[in-house]
Amino acid sequence: MQVRARAVLAAGLAVHLALAARLLDGLPSGPRVALAFAVLVLLPGAGWCALGARPRGGGPIVSSWALGLGIAWNALLLLVTRMLDVPFTALLTWTPATTLVPWALAAWRARKEPETRPSEPRSSRAGSGSALVLGRGAIFLVVVAAALAALHSARFGTPLSYYSDSPDHVGTIRRMLQSGDLFPHDAFFKDAGPTGADPRKGLWHGQVAWISRLAAADPAETWRDLSACIAPLFVMTAAGLGFLVRGNAGAVIAAWALLLTYGGSLAGGELREGVYATKLADQLSLATAIAVLADLARPAWSLRLAAAGLGFAAVTTHVFAALQFALVFSALALGLLVRDRRFSSVVRRLLGTAAAIAVACLPFFLWRMRMAYAPTNIIHTESQGLMRVAGSLDVVSIGVLWEWLGILWMIVPLSWWPLWRWGRQNPAVLYLLTSSLAVALVMFNPLAIGWLEPRLGYLLMRMIWIVPLAGLLAWALPELIARLRAGPVAARRLPAVALAGILVLAAPALGQAIEVLLHPRPHLNAEAADNALRWRPMMRWMDDRLPAGQVVLSDPATSYAVPMLSRHYVVTLLDQHSSPSDSLALRRILDARDALDPFGSWQRMREVVDRYDVDLVLLNGTFRVTPQLDYWGPGPEWHAAARARLESAPATFERLVALDGLTLYRVRREALDTLASLPPERSFVLPFVAGHFPIARRIEEGRPVLHRLGLSPRILAPGDTLNGVADWRALEPQEPGAYRVAVRFDRALPGGLDPPAALAKPVRKLLERARGERYRFRADHLPAGGRYAVDAWRPDQVVRDSFQVVVPRDVAEGRYQVQIKMLREPHYMNYRLSDYFSDRDYYTGETVGIIDVRRTPARTDAATSSGRDSTVRISPHGRLAPPSGGH
Repeated sequence: MQVRARAVLAAGLAVHLALAARLLDGLPSGPRVALAFAVLVLLPGAGWCALGARPRGGGPIVSSWALGLGIAWNALLLLVTRMLDVPFTALLTWTPATTLVPWALAAWRARKEPETRPSEPRSSRAGSGSALVLGRGAIFLVVVAAALAALHSARFGTPLSYYSDSPDHVGTIRRMLQSGDLFPHDAFFKDAGPTGADPRKGLWHGQVAWISRLAAADPAETWRDLSACIAPLFVMTAAGLGFLVRGNAGAVIAAWALLLTYGGSLAGGELREGVYATKLADQLSLATAIAVLADLARPAWSLRLAAAGLGFAAVTTHVFAALQFALVFSALALGLLVRDRRFSSVVRRLLGTAAAIAVACLPFFLWRMRMAYAPTNIIHTESQGLMRVAGSLDVVSIGVLWEWLGILWMIVPLSWWPLWRWGRQNPAVLYLLTSSLAVALVMFNPLAIGWLEPRLGYLLMRMIWIVPLAGLLAWALPELIARLRAGPVAARRLPAVALAGILVLAAPALGQAIEVLLHPRPHLNAEAADNALRWRPMMRWMDDRLPAGQVVLSDPATSYAVPMLSRHYVVTLLDQHSSPSDSLALRRILDARDALDPFGSWQRMREVVDRYDVDLVLLNGTFRVTPQLDYWGPGPEWHAAARARLESAPATFERLVALDGLTLYRVRREALDTLASLPPERSFVLPFVAGHFPIARRIEEGRPVLHRLGLSPRILAPGDTLNGVADWRALEPQEPGAYRVAVRFDRALPGGLDPPAALAKPVRKLLERARGERYRFRADHLPAGGRYAVDAWRPDQVVRDSFQVVVPRDVAEGRYQVQIKMLREPHYMNYRLSDYFSDRDYYTGETVGIIDVRRTPARTDAATSSGRDSTVRISPHGRLAPPSGGH
C-alpha cells in the first residue's frame, strides 16, 4: 500500500476517533457531518477501491465508486446487526475496526501481488472513449463542476419544505436512533403496527443515523448538510459515464451537464435531493452501469466485483434499483445481440456480470419485499400520473418529461438514430440508446402500463430518472462538433442545425443556473417560507417539557414535521407521503380533518381522540395563505376558528404554550366526554331554498353544481387581486378525496390568430414565448379554503367558496373569459393526450364571467361605482346572463 494511501487511512481514523470523543463539537454542524460522512462512508469505500475496484478515468471519478462501495460495506454490517438482533447503533463503536478491513486486505494484496503492469496511457485521441486516465485539464474542469455542486448545495442545503420528502426521511431516522430498529414501524404513528412498514426505505437511512450520531448533529441538520457531500460525487459519477462515452471531453461535458440540467435546472432542488434514498439509488445505479460497461471494454474480475458491490449498494438503498437493473441490462444485452447479430463474447460477459449483480442483490430484495411490501394504501394505488391516449389505453403522462427533465427531454428521442448509426460500436454509447429506448417502451407502451400500473403505481413515473441525459449530451456535443469540422460543406448543415437546437433547448436551464448561482437570495427566501425548520422552537419545547411519545393531533403539513423535529407521534401525514403498506392513510387524513374542523361536533372529536390515543393538539397559525395540500389545509381563517373553538373549552383543552404562531394544547379526555354543545354554524354555508338561488349549472357529471359566481373588480391591471365567490351545491354524496377548484382566464390571440383546435396549445405557447406575454392563466384553490370537505357537503346546503386570484404581471391586456371547474384528482393528475395540444383541456370548465386586464385601468370598477351587482348568473338554458350593468 502506498505511503499516500496510508496517510489517508491514518488521518481518517484520527478524525473518526476525534469525532467519537466529541473533540470536534466546537465545529459547526456542516463540517462535522462532512467529516463523519467521509470517515464512515468514503474511507472504507476508498479501501475497497485500493483493493482493485478502480474505475476507468481515475482521478476524481474514484471517489464516486468509494461512495458506492462504502455504502455497500456499511449495508452489509447493518444487516449483520439485524441478523444478530442487536440495535444497529451498537456497531457504531466498532466502525474504526471495520474500516480497517478493506485497507488491510489492500495492503496484503499489495505485498502478495506487487505492481508489474506496464504504465497505462493517460489519454487518447478525442472522441474515442478509450482513454484510461483523465487528463489534467479534464480533471480540473470536472473538479470545478463538483466544487460548484458542493457550494450550491451547502448554501441551500437539502430541501426541508414540508411539501418535500425530507420530513419523512428525517422522522424515520430520528425514530431509528431512538429505538435502535433499522426498520421502525412507528416512525410517525404510535399505533401503526405492521402497516407502518415502508418497503421503499432500505439501509441508507441507518447509515445517515450513524453519521448523525458520530457527528453529534441533529438528524434534521445531518439531512440538510449531507447534500453538500453527495451532490459533487454525483457530478463525478456522471463524469465517469461521460469518460466511457467520449473520453476527456465527454467526462467534462457530462459533469457540467449534470450540474446544470439535472432535474431540469440547477434552480430546482433535485440535485440537492441526492441524499434522498431514491436519488442516491439513481446515482449508485449509474455507477453500477459504469462498472458493467468498463468491464465490457476491458474485462477484469475487479470490475465485475465492483459492479456487484455497487449494485448491492443501490438495491439496499432503494429497492427500485433492482427493477432498473433488470430493465437496462436486458435492453443492453438485446442491443448487443442486434448489433453483433450473434451471441458474442461481449453478451456473455454482460450476462455474467448481470448474474453477479443479481446474486449480490436478490436475497436482500426478496427479504425486503417479503417483510414489508403490501400495496394497500389507496392514496398510492389510485391511478395517477397517467395519460389517456385512446379508449382505455393509458401511458405515463408526458408531462413527467417536462417536469423532471425540462425541455431537454426532446433531445432523447432525436438522438436515437444518430446513437445507433455512429456510436453503437462503443458499449457505453449503446447503453445510452438502449436504456433510454427501454424506458420509453415501458412508460409509453399502453400494454406495458396496463400490466405494470396496478403493481408499481406511481413508481412508473420514476423510470424517467433512468435516462442518462448527461451522458447523452456528453456524446452528442463532441460528435456534432467533430462532424462540423470534417466532411464536405453540405454535410455540415445537419450537425450545425442539431448543435444549435441543443443550445437553444439548453438555454433556459443555463440561464436559470447562472441566475441562482449569482443571485441566490430570492431563491433562499422562497424556500425559507416553506421550511419546516421554522417550527423547531415549538418542537424543542415539546421535547424538553413533555414525555417522549406523545400523540399530536394537527394539520397535515404540521403533522409531517412533528416526527421530523421531535420524539412525538402524530395522527395524520401529508398527502402522498405515507407508506404503500398503510391501509389507513386516507382515513387518518380525514379523521384529523374532521376532529379539527372548527364547525365539527365534539362527538367526532372524541372518536378521533379515542381512536388514536391523542394527548396534544397543535394549531399552526404561521400560514399566511392556505397551503396547497391535497385534502385540506390550515389557512388563516381556519386557524382563527379552530383556535376559538378549542379555547371556548379551556377545561378540556389546556393551553400549554403559544410560540412563534403555533399553539399547543393538552387534551383532558375526562372533560372532553362532558362536551355536548351543538357545533357552530358555518358562516359560508347557506340553506338551500328553491327559488332563492339561480338555477344550477352542472359543470361535470357527478360533481357539485354551480349556482352563482361573483367577481370583483372586473377591470384589473397585472399584479392586481381579483376577488371571487362561487356558490356550490352537492346534489349527491361526494366520495372522499382531493378536490380542487380551477379558475382559468382566457383571451383571444393577437391579430385574430385562430389555429386549428388540435394544435391550439403549442401555437399559443410558442406565441407567448415569442412575444413575452401570456394569453391564459389559471389559479387553483381548495374548495371553501379547505374549511369544509366536499365529501361532507349536503344537498340542502349551498357552500359559498371565496377565493382570490392575483393577475400575473406578464399577462397581455384584453378581455378574458373566466372558466371554473371543480376537480377530484389524485396527487399526480391524469391527463388525456389531447390536453397537450388542445386548449380545451383537462382544466376547461364552464365560462361564467368576463374580466378586463388593462395596463392603466380605471381606479374604480364601473359596476362597483354604480352600486350594481357584479355577480355572474347562469340562465336556465345554461347560457351566461350578464350581470346588471355588465357587458
